[in-house]
Amino acid sequence: MGDAAPALVVLAAGRRLLLGTGNFGKVREMRAALKPLGLELLDLRQLHGARPREPEETGAGFLANAGIKALHYERATGIPSLGEDSGLEVDALDGSPGVRSARWLGKDTPYEEKNHHLIDLVNAGEARGRGARYRSAVAIAVEGRIVFRSTGTVEGRIARAPRGTGGFGYDPVFVPLDLDGRTMAELGLAEKQAISHRGRALDPVRRFFAGLPGELDGVSG
Repeated sequence: MGDAAPALVVLAAGRRLLLGTGNFGKVREMRAALKPLGLELLDLRQLHGARPREPEETGAGFLANAGIKALHYERATGIPSLGEDSGLEVDALDGSPGVRSARWLGKDTPYEEKNHHLIDLVNAGEARGRGARYRSAVAIAVEGRIVFRSTGTVEGRIARAPRGTGGFGYDPVFVPLDLDGRTMAELGLAEKQAISHRGRALDPVRRFFAGLPGELDGVSG
C-alpha cells in the first residue's frame, strides 16, 4: 500500500464513508451496492451544519471528475468520501453528452425534456445508428489523497421512446444490450445494479475494502 497506508488505516478504523453527491437517486443505488460492507454510509443530508457546495466538474473525463468530488467533500467534512461521476455517450452525437450529461441543455432542464430532445437528435441521425453507453467512475479520498479508483461501462442503444418509471436521468431512453429490450427505467433496483455502469464501478469497492488493514465486518473479496 506504500505511502497510502496511513490513510487506509484511518478509513478502516473510522468505518464511515460519505457518499459525495447531491443526486439522491445515485445515493440510493450506492447504498444498495455498498450495504454489505458494514460501514456507516452517510449522505449530504445527514451532515451537521451547512451542506458543502457542489464542486465544479472541471476534469477532462469521468475519472478525473470523480476524484475532484471525492477530494472536495473529504476536505470540506474531514470524512472519507466517495465521489462518482457518470454520463451517457451517444454514437450519433459523437459521444455527447458525455461528461456534460448532467449539464446538457442546462442543469435545471427536466430530464423528460432532455430525453425527448435526445431521441429527436438520434432519430435525425439514424444512419449513424442508435448505439450508446453509460459510463461511471468512482474515487475514494482519505486525508487529502485519492486511495482508490474504479470505472464501469454498460453498452446499449437509445430507445425510440422513453419507457419506464424507475431510475433517473437518461434511464428511460437507455436500453442495455445485456438484457431483453427493457430500458434501465423498467428494471428493479437489484436487477439494474447487477448490470449497470454504476454497479460495475462500485463492485471493485468491495474487494478494495477486503484488502484494508484490520477487519471490516461483512466484507469479503
